[in-house]
Amino acid sequence: MQMIKSNDEARTVIVTGAAGGMGRECCRYFCQLGWHVLAVDHNKQRLESLSIFTDIKVLCIELEDIKLVAAVNEILDGMPPLWGLVNLAGISKGDSIENLSEADWQMSFDVNVTAPFRLIQGVYNRMHQDSQGGSIINVSSPVGYIGARKPSYSASKAAMHGLTTSCARNLGQYNIRVNLLLPGTTITEMTSDWSAERQQSIADQSLLKRLCTPQEIAEGIAFLLSEHSRYMTGSILDMTCGSMWGH
Repeated sequence: MQMIKSNDEARTVIVTGAAGGMGRECCRYFCQLGWHVLAVDHNKQRLESLSIFTDIKVLCIELEDIKLVAAVNEILDGMPPLWGLVNLAGISKGDSIENLSEADWQMSFDVNVTAPFRLIQGVYNRMHQDSQGGSIINVSSPVGYIGARKPSYSASKAAMHGLTTSCARNLGQYNIRVNLLLPGTTITEMTSDWSAERQQSIADQSLLKRLCTPQEIAEGIAFLLSEHSRYMTGSILDMTCGSMWGH
């Protein structure tokens, strides 16, 4: 169901992690709403599948690459004014604290926190000048609050909360909103490999007794990007369907 309409002005939204299950659906849905998308990911094959959409430009790059911001800005020069940034990409890397390597700890923060920081810092001024404002969404995880077997993953996701609220404080003066989205377990390529028993066991932890769909995540992010959420910043959109309550 298409509930959010774009305005008549063409706008651009950056999506990282665009080649994943949630990312591809976000790109598709945003194009359906009339937005232009810069899709960023390191998976070249999956990125190329997005090229069927005329309003999507793709950038294949590792998020920890120091050239990320320069590459993004180069492509944005040929696109409509920048309105949105969706920091969706993330990795779950590492082990329990007894066996966690410093390299895995550092990689988790490089991808999950440092890349979003660099992108926010690298494009906010363009967003302010091109669109007189904008919306940034950082996608975190419930493990940032309840913990996980991998401290590297949960700690990096917890850091996204502090990054979000601090940037909301910093950028409000430019009419740029910064919010956090917490997705529940979502049906993607990863969950499709799980047994039916495991899927149902995790689904039973939610109040609706089912898993989230990529379409629902895309619609939640679109809401935060749109004018419908124009008085929301520094906020958390909880899409875990109550599954955190049982922890």
